[in-house]
Amino acid sequence: MLHKLRQIAMMVNDLPEAVDLYGRALGMAPSRSGALPQFGLDNAVLPAGNGTFVELLAPSSADSAGARFLQRRGEAPYLVIFETTEYDRLIPHLRERGVRITGETEHEGSRSAFLHPSSCNGAFLEIIEVTDATNPWPAAGSDWQSADRQPGTVQLRQVAIIVNDLDAAIAHWSELFGLEPTKRFQISFTDLEIAVLPLAGRDTFIELAQPTSDDSPSGRFLARYGEGIYLTIYQIADSLATDARLQTLDGIRFTTSRRTDNYTNLGFNSIWLHPATFKGAFTQLSQVLDAENPWPPAGDDWYKE
Repeated sequence: MLHKLRQIAMMVNDLPEAVDLYGRALGMAPSRSGALPQFGLDNAVLPAGNGTFVELLAPSSADSAGARFLQRRGEAPYLVIFETTEYDRLIPHLRERGVRITGETEHEGSRSAFLHPSSCNGAFLEIIEVTDATNPWPAAGSDWQSADRQPGTVQLRQVAIIVNDLDAAIAHWSELFGLEPTKRFQISFTDLEIAVLPLAGRDTFIELAQPTSDDSPSGRFLARYGEGIYLTIYQIADSLATDARLQTLDGIRFTTSRRTDNYTNLGFNSIWLHPATFKGAFTQLSQVLDAENPWPPAGDDWYKE
């Protein structure tokens, strides 16, 4: 019932500064920017490749929900946006299961519903159905498909949500959205147990992750902030070239799988951008090395189904 992970929204203090950072680090440029007065926000939407996007949000009103979020949480991922092709079936299905829907909107070319974080393991979700026959994602502007500049990412592939109980979270996302994991595994050096759930379109994914130790970055994150959005994962074409470019940028902390002995032979190389120097967004950039499997993190044979 969730067709595709389309967009991740980040709440930031300074919108022009954030746009510049994403341009320098990830080669992204806005296809649309403007004001969202109904939410007390300004925004910029940046194509991330293959019809996926990053939205940068900054409060324009001191009493907006975004401003309160920044005061409470600081700069951080704010909202995960999915596309559905079954809106009239999905929204009643969610209501029947007690999901708290905080509002519904209708714009030219689309309609959407917002799901409260308390219903989705701490993650604020928006579900959109596109009704425009000519523009597959109106939120990105009217001419994003014809933009000359291409981002430095292939696409937004996966968003990780940190949870207290992995079994319960898998069951919950299965009940709400009909999603099932294709891979479940532990990563010892990060003290995480992970399940990867493909969306219906089979090219984007949700990751549910439970810390296996309190004394780990993920365990401390969960203790401090509770359940919610933890990691944003983009596919990139060349991790060596991306690594070399990041080394030329001042003020961005990162590490790579080539310097992590335990992270080998998984079919992909990754770079991790530290949230302290990337507007609060813990970010993974992964190059696929497997010639057959389009996304090895989802398992060895998920794409054959």
